[in-house]
Amino acid sequence: MATPEPNRARRFSLPDLADERVDLAITAFLAGPDKRRGRPRGGAVHPVPANPLAGLHTRLAWMDALARESARILRYHRPASVIVLAGEPAQNTAEANGWLERVAGPIAHALQRGIRETDLVTRTASARFQVLLPETTGPEASHIADRVVADCEVWLHAIGAPVSLRAVVAEATPEMTLQVALDRAVAALATPAAPGLVARDDASS
Repeated sequence: MATPEPNRARRFSLPDLADERVDLAITAFLAGPDKRRGRPRGGAVHPVPANPLAGLHTRLAWMDALARESARILRYHRPASVIVLAGEPAQNTAEANGWLERVAGPIAHALQRGIRETDLVTRTASARFQVLLPETTGPEASHIADRVVADCEVWLHAIGAPVSLRAVVAEATPEMTLQVALDRAVAALATPAAPGLVARDDASS
């Protein structure tokens, strides 16, 4: 005999994200009716696996790729950028912080569908991701970050998640290596965000 559920409603009480209907709703929000938000510069878009987190690079592999790309930039003087995207709880409570793990997979989904096969993503915290974008200028990376944040904003509102997003973009330059660009982007996220659901910073200047 099933135990009856308590009558008291919880804050942010919604179906578990493991629920198939919620998964389908989030996927529909992210994919859109015709996937018209694909990367504008061409190139194949990542197929999204059943578990989007499983397709991410490890932190070590990502840092190795960053070092290789830094060496390539020095040799060939080609552009490259990084994006650091983080979900942040709207309030500093255990329940709000618990939502970060719940939305990490859908955020990874949004990232993977908006980048090319040559772009690399790693997860560095519950809902924090770093993206390496070879052959990508700062303005191009900013456009990608804006699009991903906008996609996520839709379903975060729809499911009532107490989570906001920030994305910081930094481009390597002759005076700034990719590692320095990454360090500046990570440091920029430590700065308190302005009020509002979405904020994007630029650490390139």
